[in-house]
Amino acid sequence: MTEQSAGRAPLLRGDDEVSLLALGTVLLRWRWTIIALGLVGIAAGLATGLLTTRVYVCSAKFLPQVTEASSSALTLAASQFGIRLPTSGGGWGPPVYVELLRSRAMLESIAIDTVVLAEEGGRRVALMDLLKVDAPTPELRADRAVRALGEIVKSRELRALSAVEVTVTTRWPSVSLALAERLVRGVNQFNVETRKSQAAAERQFVEAQAGEAERALREAEDRLQGFLQQNRVISSPELGFERDRLQRQVALRQQVYTSLVQNWQEARIREVRDTPVITVLENPRLPVVSEPRRLVLKGILCGLAGGILGALIALLAEGVSGVRRQPGGDVREFFQLVEQATPRFLKRRAR
Repeated sequence: MTEQSAGRAPLLRGDDEVSLLALGTVLLRWRWTIIALGLVGIAAGLATGLLTTRVYVCSAKFLPQVTEASSSALTLAASQFGIRLPTSGGGWGPPVYVELLRSRAMLESIAIDTVVLAEEGGRRVALMDLLKVDAPTPELRADRAVRALGEIVKSRELRALSAVEVTVTTRWPSVSLALAERLVRGVNQFNVETRKSQAAAERQFVEAQAGEAERALREAEDRLQGFLQQNRVISSPELGFERDRLQRQVALRQQVYTSLVQNWQEARIREVRDTPVITVLENPRLPVVSEPRRLVLKGILCGLAGGILGALIALLAEGVSGVRRQPGGDVREFFQLVEQATPRFLKRRAR
């Protein structure tokens, strides 16, 4: 044991209690190594930020169609606190559109299409080529293109507005704008076509029910007509009661038939209606400024990581040096092997 090592304060004292004084001494002794690793971390963080490709984000916000039942004051107030109340309306809520924007049904048609690259003189290029998607078969390439597109398309719900926000991040401002516009159009087209198919199925069902209701109404009217023809003069309470019963049946059948005919007409109108079912709150705009690369933040974080790494190296080296000075043949033999594998600059520090 040398005099220098004998004068060092041990890191552990008592029952494995860490000595703060010894810890501070170790960090001061290794200060230049810690500072050097911290500077290396700062340089690495700045280099990473400078080498990061600039990206442009285009966003859009839209509000789903709100039905009368779902637009009550209580429902809107509850949505401010993230609470969803059940409604009897048929409108789709924001979570449905969030998942729709992430679905393959929405992304596949866009992924296999082309876009105009305004930054390169208006050249039209396939999106799969732009995203550098490659695969041995067309089916596998299309699948990978959908996944790559899903990485740059993000959607989320804005609870305060009960709206949906979609963002597209690419290296080209024109591509970000084009994809955002296609997503908004695709959402509205998908919604309109889906509601048209629902209205068509509803029309067919209501039309069949209306036909049955019309036949039932004609039968009730025929029974009432036959009764009145056979009993021109109602001379007894029994005949009056039978007449009133047949009239009630006719009135009830008439109400059912009228309601079904109204629903049938409404379903026919919805089937051919082509009006948008979403309200765009914020249209996509061409991004003119790229997203910040956060050079300062990356440099600070990497510098802290380098400093922490230097401190860990210092503590590990001092711990190895302290255990080496403990008696015991097995311990000494173990750390002799460790010493052979330890870098030279750590050997000089630990002695």
